[in-house]
Amino acid sequence: MEKGRCVIVGDRTAWVDRIVPLTPSRLGNTMLKLMVSRERLAKGAVFISRLVLGCVFISSSLPKLRLPYEFLSNVYNYELVGPKLGMLVAMVLPWLELLLGICLLGGIVLSGALLWSAILGAVFTFAQISALYRDLSITCGCFGSTHTAPITHGTVFRTCLLVVAAVIGYLLTLFLRSHQAPSVAPGDH
Repeated sequence: MEKGRCVIVGDRTAWVDRIVPLTPSRLGNTMLKLMVSRERLAKGAVFISRLVLGCVFISSSLPKLRLPYEFLSNVYNYELVGPKLGMLVAMVLPWLELLLGICLLGGIVLSGALLWSAILGAVFTFAQISALYRDLSITCGCFGSTHTAPITHGTVFRTCLLVVAAVIGYLLTLFLRSHQAPSVAPGDH
């Protein structure tokens, strides 16, 4: 004969040796384990987002830095800015992309880098949608002269995915920051 009690849970019957009551401390430990696993998942998602976006920004900036006049031509092809603003965009954007890529891969000023990645991605998405809407048969200019295919809905979709990755990464860094243990200042014992 088995020791224990017959317990009915829902529509099932089971034999248990002992019934463990759910106390507040056990509930707290369970919630803590769930929070730890959520934080690990969030950290992993932020890491993947950082890695993908950082590599994309660096690989996008290097051809623009090597061939600045070609990139200037790509900027003018969008027909969104005049000559002076186009020159400014062609001079600043590749360096900004390189800086963002380094910050993302190095984890430097991470929330700011993710936020700027989302902003830049939104600007790129707007420019590509504008070119599609106006039936401009131009290349994206994203990775220099290696990509000569014209802008399509697929190009816009890829850019939107990068924006989503940046926004999710940014929101998760805010989530992780809000769940960090408060630090104790030297004089606050």
